[in-house]
Amino acid sequence: MIKAIALLRRKPGLTREAFIAYYETRHAPLIRSLLPEIADYRRNYVDRTGAFESTVAPIDFDSVTEMRFASRAAYDAFLVRAADPEVARLIAEDEENVFDRAATRMFVVDETPAASTAPALDDLLAERAIREGLARFARVLDSKDWPALADVFAADLTFDYGLGEQAGLDALTTNMRRFLDVCGPSQHLIGSITITVDPGQASATSRAYVQARHQRAGDSGGPVFDSNGEYVDRWEKRPQGWRIVRRDALWQTQSGEAAIIWSGA
Repeated sequence: MIKAIALLRRKPGLTREAFIAYYETRHAPLIRSLLPEIADYRRNYVDRTGAFESTVAPIDFDSVTEMRFASRAAYDAFLVRAADPEVARLIAEDEENVFDRAATRMFVVDETPAASTAPALDDLLAERAIREGLARFARVLDSKDWPALADVFAADLTFDYGLGEQAGLDALTTNMRRFLDVCGPSQHLIGSITITVDPGQASATSRAYVQARHQRAGDSGGPVFDSNGEYVDRWEKRPQGWRIVRRDALWQTQSGEAAIIWSGA
């Protein structure tokens, strides 16, 4: 993107308020209509209250006007159109009403954005996506929406749920159904989440406590089985979004009737 800056001085005898009013209601709309190549057009009006004044280089302009162009080709087209005799005449006639035209200066600049803000924003977006992924996982389990596991896990994931090393989304689905298809309602609560996003915002590690309650099918007032532990997940940003590529389920305590989720208990 090309950026040009114009330093503009108001016409002698014109108050600051009248200058701003004319620029905003008359001149700026005219420029927009005649020079559509300008992608972004901003006026910054000088406020001399508290300004740092120098006797060597005094502030001798009243507006710092910024114009951005999508490309060098767009800027070149802007110059060609501005040089058209009819367009130039219309602009010059209107400028006579608001500017001291002899004091106008315009130049192209190389703009360097603040580099420190983008990674911080990307980190926050990554953390939000991962938290939403963990919440989505809990609801997938409790609704037994097994195809939706692909919304959270990568197809090539590896995992250990305490029964040994396994790999693949099909194996994960089989593992989940082995326990949850035989029980009734369940509720998985995931919290105390910590997330570390790697430099580059393409991978991350999360740790989250999990508390899962399971009830026997058809027995709303009967016994339950509770599991408490921690998920340690490795995430990668894939084309379809953030996905878990590695999970280790670290179970800490279990209580209740294990047969509710495991017929072999």
